[in-house]
Amino acid sequence: MSDAANFTSAELDAAILSAGERFTLASVAKTLGAPRSDVLRRRLERIIESDNTFFYNEKWQCIKRSTFFTGKEFIITPDEWEIDQGILFPGHRFIPFVTEDVFPSEVELVINGTSVAKRQLTLPLGQVFHYHLLLGSEQIFDFLIAENPANAHLAKHANGNEPITLEVFDLSAFYQENNFSCGDALLCKVDDYTTGKITFSALSAAQRSANARKNRTSGLDNAIKQVWEKFRDYPDIPEQLAWAEYYTGENGNSTGASIDEFITASNMVELRADGDHAVLSIREESPAATDMELPPGLSISGSALDDPLKLLSGSGVPLSEAELDGFMLDAIYKRETDIDGVFSRIFGHRELDLDDDAQQAVLLNYLEERFEELLENYYRVDDEPKAELRSDIVDAIEARLEYLSYLGTLDRDVNDAEKAVMKQLAEISTKLSEALKLLDNPSFTPDDHELEHLSEMVDARLDEQEEILENSRRTTGDD
Repeated sequence: MSDAANFTSAELDAAILSAGERFTLASVAKTLGAPRSDVLRRRLERIIESDNTFFYNEKWQCIKRSTFFTGKEFIITPDEWEIDQGILFPGHRFIPFVTEDVFPSEVELVINGTSVAKRQLTLPLGQVFHYHLLLGSEQIFDFLIAENPANAHLAKHANGNEPITLEVFDLSAFYQENNFSCGDALLCKVDDYTTGKITFSALSAAQRSANARKNRTSGLDNAIKQVWEKFRDYPDIPEQLAWAEYYTGENGNSTGASIDEFITASNMVELRADGDHAVLSIREESPAATDMELPPGLSISGSALDDPLKLLSGSGVPLSEAELDGFMLDAIYKRETDIDGVFSRIFGHRELDLDDDAQQAVLLNYLEERFEELLENYYRVDDEPKAELRSDIVDAIEARLEYLSYLGTLDRDVNDAEKAVMKQLAEISTKLSEALKLLDNPSFTPDDHELEHLSEMVDARLDEQEEILENSRRTTGDD
């Protein structure tokens, strides 16, 4: 039998991959032919925990998310304005019933074997924002910018009057045929979780009982409470909702209320913003809400639009909190004791382009204070093993910023090929940002196997980005 500590990450990944759609960690260990070992058990647990392909319970009974969600039913309740316009905003309606790799506008909505057509709309941000709220404050603007090159201005300005162009489903014929009105719903079924294929039919308000809505709201309340107790505020909202569906059970009724009805009706769950990271939390544990305008029944404790990180994005540098900390920690690791080097890397040759001197002062003060905080609490011994991997990620972020800056200098609209590159970079950025959250966390002190596993994932994303940018350079002739 093999020594449990000597299995490579590739061997463990292969064993999990071959374990089937449902398995236990004990069965994986048995397949490996390994003796009973706490070391092996912990390594397998860490792999499953870091891989959003699976759900697992306290007994480490695991199930693939694609298996859990395939065939799952849920409902969507268009509002009165959408019905009048004959449309449906994808927005957050399909989370968590399709994988996070599928953009909302990439969902395929199918009725009677025919895919629903889409059309473009241009509307003020304030009118469409609430349809996308549960994508998470870190993802909303990334999605909108990647959705259409016409939205690139959101990197600099994000007020409610900004025009936004996006694709919506054209349901005018469906609404008319079913005499659709407010309270009626789309009864949806997950046909393919991985590709985002959803079949649907009409479900009238008369077929939906108040008791079913109440039970669904109560069930999601309790499930999100379990998610909060297990993960606190670490996951983004789509991940929280995915786990909440898991906790409601495979046979849990997801058709009693839509996600929009839930966030309006819930008295337990609220949306809380902490910097550029928004989460669903339990109301009694959250700070007081602000006056940010949200759908009725939903409160929030901080406006992402007024956050210093949004000011940073407004200056032409779209970075998440994890990415910004990554730049700063990389500088500190290299024994830079002032922030000038960080400024040089993130701003390059760009000048701060904010509305007034007060905003500039707020942003610069925030950056300087954050750098000082990280510098004062930096512990080199724990950070040393992680620093090289973080530096590689930061280099990739810098390359992404340079590309976006280059697009901003063009005296023409962004073309379709460049739009595709922006979307690919946004997807890669999301995955690398998750890795940075781990590497930036001082309490994350990985062993060699954990670091190897994380490095393999990061290296694959870095190679993918480099190939995308290299292809783009060849296409544009920009060497």
